[in-house]
Amino acid sequence: MTDDPRQSARNLLQLDTVTIERLWIRYWAEGGSADLLELDAYVHEALRPPAFELTLLGWATERLHGG
Repeated sequence: MTDDPRQSARNLLQLDTVTIERLWIRYWAEGGSADLLELDAYVHEALRPPAFELTLLGWATERLHGG
C-alpha cells in the first residue's frame, strides 16, 4: 500500500478487492463522518477531506487490505 490513503483506496477499488460501499462501511466503523458520496469524492480527490478523515480512511484501507 502507499502512504496516501486515497491512493491505497483507489488501488483496492481498481483491483476489485473492495467496493466503495464496503470501504465506506469500514470507514464509518472507524469513526468517519462523510457520507458515501463525500467519501467517493475524497478517494478520487474531488474534495479535500480534513486530516483526521484521511487518517480514518487509512485505517479502513489497512483493515480491508489486511483481511
